[in-house]
Formats: sequence, C-alpha cells, structure tokens
Amino acid sequence: MKKYHKLLPHREVLEILPSVYSVTGTMRLFGLFQYSRNMVILKEGSDLAIVNPVRVNEFELNKIRKLGNIKHIFKIGRLHSVDVPFYMDKFSPKLWVSEGDDALPEYKADYFFNEYSVLPFMKIKVIPIASSKLPETILLVLSDGGCLLSCDAFVNMTTDPMANWLTGKLSKLLPQPTFIGPNWIKLAKPPKKEMLQVLDHKFSHLVSAHGPPVLNDAYEQLNQYLKAYY
Repeated sequence: MKKYHKLLPHREVLEILPSVYSVTGTMRLFGLFQYSRNMVILKEGSDLAIVNPVRVNEFELNKIRKLGNIKHIFKIGRLHSVDVPFYMDKFSPKLWVSEGDDALPEYKADYFFNEYSVLPFMKIKVIPIASSKLPETILLVLSDGGCLLSCDAFVNMTTDPMANWLTGKLSKLLPQPTFIGPNWIKLAKPPKKEMLQVLDHKFSHLVSAHGPPVLNDAYEQLNQYLKAYY
C-alpha cells in the first residue's frame, strides 16, 4: 500500500465560477512555515479534471464525487506533486504533465503539455513556460471571461488565509501585490518572453496554487504588475 502525503488542514469545496471549483488547503515546510495551496476542480458534464491536486478529507471527497467522475489530473507545476499519488491510485484518471516534469517517475504520464496540446476537456488554451528550469504550464479556461490557472509561476501573495504567524510575518516583507512566486522564479529562471506571453491572451480571472483567486480584473492587475516587474 502506497504511503500518501499526510492530510493537512483545508477548507471546503467552493464554486468560484461556473464549472470551476476550488479547495484551499495548506502546505508545511520544514515544520515551521505553513501557507496555502489551492486545488482547482473543473467540471464538464459528468466529468471532472483536477488541477494542482490537494488531498482532502472524506467528507469533501464525497462532495467531489457528487460533482462527477475524476477523469483527468492536470499537473501543471513540477513542485506540486505530493498529492498526485492519492488521486491517481484512488480514481485512475489520465495524467497530464508538463514536458520535462520528472517529479513522479513511478507514474507514467498519459499526455504532455506543450504548445501543440489540445485538451479533450472543456475549452482550454495551453500556455507552456517551456524554457523554465522547473517545468510549468499555464492553463486558460476560455469560458466566463477567461480564467487563468497557474501553479507557482503566477500566484497571489497579497494575503494568505492559511498562513501561520511566521509565514504571515515574513510575507509582510513582500511587495504588495506579489503575483510572481519569488522563490519559484529564482529556481526556475524562466525567460521574460515566456512570462509575458500570458498578456497575449484575454482573461478576467486568475486562480493560482497559492493565495486567493483574483476575480474580474485579473488581466488589468497582472498587466500592470508585469510591466513594473520587468
């Protein structure tokens, strides 16, 4: 029996946009830092796709089951791997990963994200950050004004509802707002061009793996931030 990453505190499943659901969970680093991490659930008919998997308790898992059948795991960030095995073993979905993401060698990917990818689920545009040292893919759900789904490349670290006191204290040192993960970009070293390519697409919302969703004016906020950042 596989040993899964332990169940950590999380909130309930919430619908944040039509057919787009989210769960705010937590991660703990070195036993000192607690911060949020979000899972997104996409629904099309009776099928579901999980983005940035976060293990949830049985009560919330039953709510997800009532939404539909988990058919796909969209693993868009290399660093978010710990809860993928839980969903893979329990539901046997198709696994999508970014090209070059070798974080889970025991699970063979069914499909790889690249610039030519066409997803058999909803209307979703694939925007790979192909040259990043930590492979990452951005997904753009094209309905309801456009919803950008990211992992670590684009975040919302203005506030963190699940941060403990130490993380909260350190977060006050970050610029407000912070839409690029400061540690991720140091490790990943993505080209400026590939980070700015998101602005070639129109979207109203941003749901990242870290921090609250940015709804309705995400493009305006990210556009202003990126122009100042670069």
